[in-house]
Amino acid sequence: MTAFNLISEPWIPCVMLDGVRRTLGLHDTLSQAQHIQEIGGESPLVTAALHRLLLAVLHRNLNVVDSGAWASLWGQGGFDIEELATYFQHWNRRFDLFDDERPFYQVAGLDPAKGGSSARLLFRPDNNPTLFTHLTLANPPALSPAEAARWLLGYMSFDVGGTKTRDKGESTSAKAALLYKGAVVQARGDNLFQTLMLNLCRYAPEEGDPWDFERDDDIPAWERNEDTQPVSRRPDGYIDLLTWQSRRIRLEPSAGPDGGVLVRNAVTMNGFSTPDNILHEMETMLAFRSNPRARDGQDPWTAVAFTEERAIWRDSLALLQSVSDGVMRPKTLQWLGDLASEGIIPHSRIIPVDILGLCSNRAKVLFWRHERLPVPAAYLEDDELAECLQEALELAETTARYLRQTVWAMAKEMLGIKDPKPKRAEGKRIQELIHHLGSERAYWSRLETPFRRLLIKLPDDRDGDGNYGASLLPEWRTVLRSAVMASFEESTRSVDRSTRNLRALARAEGFLQRVTYRPLSNHPETDQNESAEPDQQIC
Repeated sequence: MTAFNLISEPWIPCVMLDGVRRTLGLHDTLSQAQHIQEIGGESPLVTAALHRLLLAVLHRNLNVVDSGAWASLWGQGGFDIEELATYFQHWNRRFDLFDDERPFYQVAGLDPAKGGSSARLLFRPDNNPTLFTHLTLANPPALSPAEAARWLLGYMSFDVGGTKTRDKGESTSAKAALLYKGAVVQARGDNLFQTLMLNLCRYAPEEGDPWDFERDDDIPAWERNEDTQPVSRRPDGYIDLLTWQSRRIRLEPSAGPDGGVLVRNAVTMNGFSTPDNILHEMETMLAFRSNPRARDGQDPWTAVAFTEERAIWRDSLALLQSVSDGVMRPKTLQWLGDLASEGIIPHSRIIPVDILGLCSNRAKVLFWRHERLPVPAAYLEDDELAECLQEALELAETTARYLRQTVWAMAKEMLGIKDPKPKRAEGKRIQELIHHLGSERAYWSRLETPFRRLLIKLPDDRDGDGNYGASLLPEWRTVLRSAVMASFEESTRSVDRSTRNLRALARAEGFLQRVTYRPLSNHPETDQNESAEPDQQIC
């Protein structure tokens, strides 16, 4: 009988505090959490899923009903080893990856004939290009049990959806997994114990935290006796959400050349889905932005996610500000804000925030990403500080809009297009030239490092009346003006110096200098001329 028990077998990659890399099982990872610097997997998706699994185990064993309970656990500096050992002993068999009856995170009764390459678990479905490696469905990877377990978690949380293998009478189409459309936000501590504690939000469903549900109904996937089904249902609770089974999967172990166990094939089929438009009510690790244009049946809140053209730090306000101005920060950060307001977490503490997720086009994964922002805890409980950061971000977006409008008018003149409302073909030519120049990409790339400095220093920048940004906002305006002009010059340096192009360049540069002068000076009043469209002023 093939066995690989996730409680004891080494499968979670850990970096210890002394820098040594070790691979541990679930029990050792949690019992040694205070000695582990961080855990991670083959991709940010696996890393996020690993943390959520550990949090589900902790929520099942701990009772964080209020800030006092949280502070008491934080003060212990480590988790209760005996309590965890008792739990793992009771549910030991349910953590076996290849158990005949209840394999971990899988359905035992799936027909092996419906299986396919294990490459699917690595986000390489049939219509995907090869992502970062040369593995394909025709060249299936030979995964060790540890690798298969990690990818199993990531696939369950982030699969893009689309066509799946089905049983008779089932739909071939599957909804995307819960975290597919969002960037997962995780606070980070000085060690794994602190990291897990910082993401261990208040669990008091009787009082609506994280939302209202029956505590007794909320159990993790491995404690359920019923198989996952291809049906839509509401999560029974937060632990159910953390271990949500969006797919029915069955790993197929086979013998490796050295006698060990390998996984080359797996059955992947549709599993649980949720009703539409409820994720923002429940998910604790995603930020959401209101969608005022939502039609009937559409979700009024959309998750903040990675995109090709937009750096995630530009959405940092959605990570930090409570429900206002159309943004909703993750509930985990909301909880940390509550702890900061009570003085349990010092206002001066800088909390690194990891942001993990993928970007896709329909069922095609374009990239996955792991970014980190240093967030002083003061942002999480001081609305005035968040509003000052909002002003800085709005200045950056306004400047980008001026740059975008200027380059559009310049490209139009360079191409000799005189129609005030270019036809579709002409508009496409303009957009192609703009994309080639890359002015806005250059602008935003110049701002990332200065923004991180601003983010860290702003809480300490107050005038005599207590207002934030007394010195840093003027400095930020200077940074923006320098960045926009340098980006414009850099992106147009290779433009052909024909008479028409030189004339368009000169007009565009002059306009950009004028239109950004007042908003980016210490006297940001805008005069009437600067409100005109650049097409009118340049030409």
